[in-house]
Amino acid sequence: MVNSCKVDKLRNLQQGLVRKTIHLLYEVWVKVRPLGSSSDCSIWNDQLQCRPNEIREAIFRLSMDLAYPAHLEPAQVRESFFRQMESDFEKFVLMYWESSPYLYRRKQSGLKMDPVFTALHDAFDLTTPDAIIESFIQGLVSCPAVASDELNIDSFLHEFHDSLGAAVKYRQDVRVVRTRGQTSTESGVEEHFFDDGMVFPDAAAFVDKCKYAVKNGFSIALRGMELRSEKVAAIASALADLFGQPSVGANIYFSPPGSQGLARHYDDHCVLVWQLLGLKKWKIWPNTRSILPRLYEPFHSLDDLVDDNGGRVEILHEGDIMYVPRGCVHEAHTDVDDGESDVNASTNYSLHLTLAIEVEPPFEWEGFAHIALQYWLEKEKLGRSSGPVRSKVEEQAPLFALLLHVAIRLLSDSDPALRQACMVAAKLPSSSNSHLNPLRSSQRSTFTEILSKIEKSCSFDEVLKSIKLAVEEKNDELFQWMSWLRHLPHQQQATEACRIDFCDVLGHFEELLNVFGSDRERARADYAEFRLRFCRSVVYEDACDGFEMLLRDYRTVRNQYMRGMLALHGKHSS
Repeated sequence: MVNSCKVDKLRNLQQGLVRKTIHLLYEVWVKVRPLGSSSDCSIWNDQLQCRPNEIREAIFRLSMDLAYPAHLEPAQVRESFFRQMESDFEKFVLMYWESSPYLYRRKQSGLKMDPVFTALHDAFDLTTPDAIIESFIQGLVSCPAVASDELNIDSFLHEFHDSLGAAVKYRQDVRVVRTRGQTSTESGVEEHFFDDGMVFPDAAAFVDKCKYAVKNGFSIALRGMELRSEKVAAIASALADLFGQPSVGANIYFSPPGSQGLARHYDDHCVLVWQLLGLKKWKIWPNTRSILPRLYEPFHSLDDLVDDNGGRVEILHEGDIMYVPRGCVHEAHTDVDDGESDVNASTNYSLHLTLAIEVEPPFEWEGFAHIALQYWLEKEKLGRSSGPVRSKVEEQAPLFALLLHVAIRLLSDSDPALRQACMVAAKLPSSSNSHLNPLRSSQRSTFTEILSKIEKSCSFDEVLKSIKLAVEEKNDELFQWMSWLRHLPHQQQATEACRIDFCDVLGHFEELLNVFGSDRERARADYAEFRLRFCRSVVYEDACDGFEMLLRDYRTVRNQYMRGMLALHGKHSS
């Protein structure tokens, strides 16, 4: 019954009963879990009244809306990562965010006074290398990714209900890797201990192989720690709130002495590195490209991004935090000799957590511009809906808006501001005085500048050319980015014929070419008028409201997914 009903109906269940049921279901699942990997137990498997995957799905569903006790406020995490004052976080965002690396040296004497670091540090058994590996590798299940623009957890459950709680999968969940042959100019080659796509149903054997690999110079990189540890989940959720983003991903890296795990690379997301044990030497090159990399887009070659002398070298000690912006090439080693080695063998190893602040497409400034346009269009339509007669331009408003959406995208391919993270939902000081809130003031200024660029740069002919090419080739691949726009309000009172389907835009593009092709000059003039009206009359606060509504929808699904995965790792709320 739990697995067959809609997710929203589960919220009516009594929370105390739900918690007890989850605990019982998890105990049952732990006992039947070995049946899946043991040929001797097939006879018992046949006698089960429900399949193990049905138990796993019920655990996931019942956990999705439960509150977890390991909750942190954004202010607590801000103090751990960016010092005590609110102004320190603002300074970080204004001076370093998406621009240059930042290092926060933590005094060793003060680490025990930091409850966030202490809780995270105590989550691992740091006595020996083998104990460290066991403390984060044992009891793992696979965490398949939820689609980036999926706002309905039912869709995820429909796709993955058979594989929830499955054994970990290589590369998707974990990498065991070392890099060899790296020089000052060559990135080296990654050597992987396991084959791509390999799964590990025998958990004990997997742990033993990981221990053996580390003894032979391999590093372990485990993805999705926010889905496996409630303490990491609390930090990741608070950081997401602090930066005004839907979610933050977390990975844990364990490296033996004198090794390099991942090869030199850059990321399509910003990273906060928190050194939990030992030392690690990092080299970071500045981002030489004016345009930040987009999330999920193909990576460029590193050939033109590094040089022999341009890298910045930093050695992270226990408790230190370093920020690496997206697009900055970096590498990390444990071949550190600064006279601080210890008789305890574990201190020659390195354990660090990375927190990835992934800026999803709707939450870049480009996304904010799309949201502003769609909310403005709805407001305009509602303001004119009372009139008995609609002009031709008003009737074609959805098509002009579609043109302008494409124009904004084209502009973002060359304009750095549109690629940057929009911080309008970040947890900033509460004062409404702009002089006391330079970051809040800068967000409004950035939007004003973007509107000015849209007004001047988004040409009708360039947009029409890209649309015509897509229609002629019957190829909408370049416009798949528009699919998230379906989550915005669009022509709620329009007829089905006028409503834009952002998941299938080719038909609308054909209609657009037919409508505007007969009198191109008139269409160009009407588009210019529509664009000017948007840029001059859009209301910043309306766009902020729309942005935050969409952010809440994204967070709801990400949090449901996170809680479900935590429960499958035995971290159910008690």
